[in-house]
Amino acid sequence: MNDGIERVKAASDIVDVVSGYLTLRPAGKTFKAVCPFHDDSRPSLDVDPTRQRYRCWACGKYGDVISFVQEIERVDFSEAMDLLARRAGISWRDREDFLQSGARDRMLVAAAWAQRQFEDALWDRLLGSPSRDYLEKRGLDEDTLRRFGVGWAPGGGEWLVRKAREESIELEVLENIGLVGRQDGGGWYDRFRDRVQFPIRNPRGQPVGFGGRILPGSPAENRAPKYYNSADSAIFSKSEQLFGIDLAREAARQTGWLAIVEGYTDVLMAHQAGIMPVVATMGTALNARHLGQIRRHAQKVVLVYDSDAGGDAGVERALGLFARSDVDLTVASLPEGKDPCDWLLEAGTGPLRAALEGATDLMEFTIGRWFPEGIENRIEPMRRAVEKVMALLPEGKPGSTEDLKSELMIGRLSRRLGIPEESLRARRKELARSARAGQEGKAVVNAEEDATDRTRMEEIPQLERELVAVLLAHPGRVAEAAGRVAPEEFENPAARRLLLDLLDQLRAGDEPGIAGLRSRLSPGRLALALGLADMARGHSEPGRWLEDLLAGFERKRNREGRRQLQQRLQQVSRGGDHAAALELLRKVQDQAR
Repeated sequence: MNDGIERVKAASDIVDVVSGYLTLRPAGKTFKAVCPFHDDSRPSLDVDPTRQRYRCWACGKYGDVISFVQEIERVDFSEAMDLLARRAGISWRDREDFLQSGARDRMLVAAAWAQRQFEDALWDRLLGSPSRDYLEKRGLDEDTLRRFGVGWAPGGGEWLVRKAREESIELEVLENIGLVGRQDGGGWYDRFRDRVQFPIRNPRGQPVGFGGRILPGSPAENRAPKYYNSADSAIFSKSEQLFGIDLAREAARQTGWLAIVEGYTDVLMAHQAGIMPVVATMGTALNARHLGQIRRHAQKVVLVYDSDAGGDAGVERALGLFARSDVDLTVASLPEGKDPCDWLLEAGTGPLRAALEGATDLMEFTIGRWFPEGIENRIEPMRRAVEKVMALLPEGKPGSTEDLKSELMIGRLSRRLGIPEESLRARRKELARSARAGQEGKAVVNAEEDATDRTRMEEIPQLERELVAVLLAHPGRVAEAAGRVAPEEFENPAARRLLLDLLDQLRAGDEPGIAGLRSRLSPGRLALALGLADMARGHSEPGRWLEDLLAGFERKRNREGRRQLQQRLQQVSRGGDHAAALELLRKVQDQAR
């Protein structure tokens, strides 16, 4: 690989490359340009052809041709190398890398082809009419939809498969990017059906995945997840990708901030309103990998805060990230019950823009939210809030980012609550020690994990065994079971964990099933899951079987409810409360009918 890097450098003269982006003027043995990395009023960027280096004497940016492309294109090292290699008409990878790169290129081509098919379907006068009506009701105009490449995946189950066969697109490649799947009988089917398609594009604007929103009124609306995302692949990582980054990155560089919202339509509506530095995570919480992406485009993140339990949890996670990152995290609050899309439609652009531009420092927001006026007079709530914050603050090396930010938070809390800083530091150290001890104590938890890892199929109660089996063999039916049975009803820990895994996939917008669980399951649990799925695959009527099993769980719940009522009736009768006893007796009789 080092040889490949040197080949690319040798074929990429820095003056030639930089002049493709900037106007260079000779200045003795070097060249000068207005620096693109800061608000430059006069040429401060120096490009040296002898040393093959660039340097800005104002902002301090410095490097070689590769780092220049990384900075100007806002891409990582590999992407910069790919850009330069294509420009020079050479390869920089070794054979294995080259083969993998070829596979990735085919996936990118297939994803771009699929986006065009979905777009054509949306704008087809008859085929796309229902989806266009839905998007119009959401307030989105044609220009915005076309800019984001929004499309439509028709129902029927084989629309994209037929298109691919007509145009000789490899179905195996479409399978690798999560657009089609294999049927048990050997055929193919579309994974996205009756869905508005939002293409997820990398910073260079290439489609790498898709997010689909089920169309309201669709026959599948009540048995399929509302949102469904492409599975992770060689070109797409849900925990890293930011929806809309290709259209937001230039505005983020100019404003210095990037706002994070929750939904695809929130991003589209913000851009339509002229608020450009707005992106969304892919149904996952903001994490360190997202921050790595964001840091290429802006130094400040604005979390758009939804005032519900999920919003509070998001802020709590963000506080832990904030203390460990050099990115500035701020929070913009929305009116209760409003998302950005709704608020823009109701109030216009001004209020949201003002909220984003005037976002509150995360420390101040946390203190205001978790330590409201008067909490200092309520000892127990104050103690819980202090401990929650202290547990999130890391113990960094003296002078490190972690140490500095933790000290700033401790200082602000001390002033707000009147608690000595020394007491807060001592409590943080104690909580850190407890956390380390907890890591050591994971051996106890692992013992329980080992127990589920060794579970045999015959040890699982029949009702639980068959329900998990039919869902693993026919994962498209998980949504049917989601609202009718709860993992807490399971007695067997291994079966309960497998059901939880399937429901977690559904809630995350992923397609449930073993394929997406392989990387998360231990060898023992994977073997159990595969065995259960094999057990259920031969059943001729899985839908009726599932209905019978769900009815069995309902009967089990009713029996348990009657048992508890009868126990309560006996207790009340012994206590002499005849009115309460009569009421309980009526309930027992009602349940018996």
